[in-house]
Amino acid sequence: MTPARQHHTRTTRLLAAAAATAALAALATSCTSSAKDDKARATASPSPSASPTASTDPQAAEKAKVLAAYDGFWAESVKAYEKGTDKDTRLVDFAAGSALDETLTDLANMLEAGVAKQGSPGHRPETTTLSLSAERPTATVSDCLDLSSWHTTDRSTGTVRPYPSNQPLRYIAVAQVEQHAGRWMVVKITPNGDRTC
Repeated sequence: MTPARQHHTRTTRLLAAAAATAALAALATSCTSSAKDDKARATASPSPSASPTASTDPQAAEKAKVLAAYDGFWAESVKAYEKGTDKDTRLVDFAAGSALDETLTDLANMLEAGVAKQGSPGHRPETTTLSLSAERPTATVSDCLDLSSWHTTDRSTGTVRPYPSNQPLRYIAVAQVEQHAGRWMVVKITPNGDRTC
């Protein structure tokens, strides 16, 4: 997360299925021997809405909200790292806890060192865990963070400062995300520099 080392609708489907089942039951009980009725029953039998669609993740919508919060955190962080301040960003809408504290500390340190970040990191995030049963819902996001297009530059000259030689440019970062007052917020980022991707 930080530069160099510090980076480190299921009711509708059920109603449709119930309606289709009721329609099939009505057809079956009005048993007539005419070929016309038989043909109508044959046509009505294979109702696609009677069978559920291929395995749908019941948590998909919430997982998407988690990822949207994670993406928002990074979009606002990139702005802050480029400007050297979180002013005029929405960082506090997406970050809390140590994720916010560490970002603000990084910004202060970078300002003092006369450096900024240019470009943006690459991402391949996915919500790996989601718990909605607790008083405060939580989620985990695993991301392949790519630093190759996110550079540290000297504020006065614009010169790019290379990463340390032992700094992996692509590695796994794990984010803890929590719901605060109905909003998903990134609360912690753990870089795993030894897990490249």
